[in-house]
Amino acid sequence: MQIGQAREQYVRWLLFTRDLSAHTIRAYDGDIAAFERHLGVRAFVNEIDRERLMAFLEAQRAAGLASTSIRRRASGLRGFCSWLLSVRLLDSDPWAGATVAVGRARKLPRLLPTHELNRLFVSLQTTAGVANPMGPSELLVRPHESTTLLAVSLMVATGLRVSETTSIKCHDIDLSGRSLRIVGKGRRERQVFLTNDWINGLTRAYLRTRTALGIDHPHLLFNRHGEPLTAPAMRARLAKSARQAGLCAKVTPHMLRHTAATQLIEAGVDIRYIQRLLGHASLTTTEIYTHVSDPALRQVISDADILGSLGIRDN
Repeated sequence: MQIGQAREQYVRWLLFTRDLSAHTIRAYDGDIAAFERHLGVRAFVNEIDRERLMAFLEAQRAAGLASTSIRRRASGLRGFCSWLLSVRLLDSDPWAGATVAVGRARKLPRLLPTHELNRLFVSLQTTAGVANPMGPSELLVRPHESTTLLAVSLMVATGLRVSETTSIKCHDIDLSGRSLRIVGKGRRERQVFLTNDWINGLTRAYLRTRTALGIDHPHLLFNRHGEPLTAPAMRARLAKSARQAGLCAKVTPHMLRHTAATQLIEAGVDIRYIQRLLGHASLTTTEIYTHVSDPALRQVISDADILGSLGIRDN
């Protein structure tokens, strides 16, 4: 059997038997397709061996692929080979005895400084024509622009991923309890909270507005055509909004998530609570947010004044 045919069968098997997100399955499919191109599109399954796997990963490294992507490529191919063994398309495991040595460089998350976040919100509120505070029975006069404002507000207030934000269903919202039910990676459920009065009011007004517009699909956020807002569309909206606000750097949804987590850390919130809020399966993932901004670090060091506590001062 050709690798391409086996890949298609494997992807269908993943879809029906594994509780993986569509994004993860697409990534694995792309990893195997890249290996298939490396061998030749007409390559057969029985050509897969350890030497070819290692040569592929070395070629990916030489092409400048990031360490995280190489590790994911290896993971995707390991899973593929394991499935090939289980359905007897391979006689032995080509990964036996193989190791993939890839550095685990950890980059600090890119953040949006507070003054730029303020500029972004002022611009979004002005564009959407949203008052502060919201009236008790107010309808939104610019629903399209208000969709962007609400999505950004939810990501900043709760640290949601963009895919989680665009996946919110109306029945997942409990305004009286000020909470949202979120289904995150690996279909793991969690709750996040809308403790801020303004965002709670904005969400209430948005729900009233979508009802008045006759939006009948279950997704909270909708686009100009009244259809569910997608994650790629939200990324594009945020980038455009950042330009309109006069921000120099390209702003992404993940920057908002990083910013929310870092501000909670700097406010003294226990990292275990932040882990739950962000939906991280491992505390190790959350620990990257324990870095603090340089001004915050300077203030803490200044307050501690170790030498001053020893009586060493400029009198």
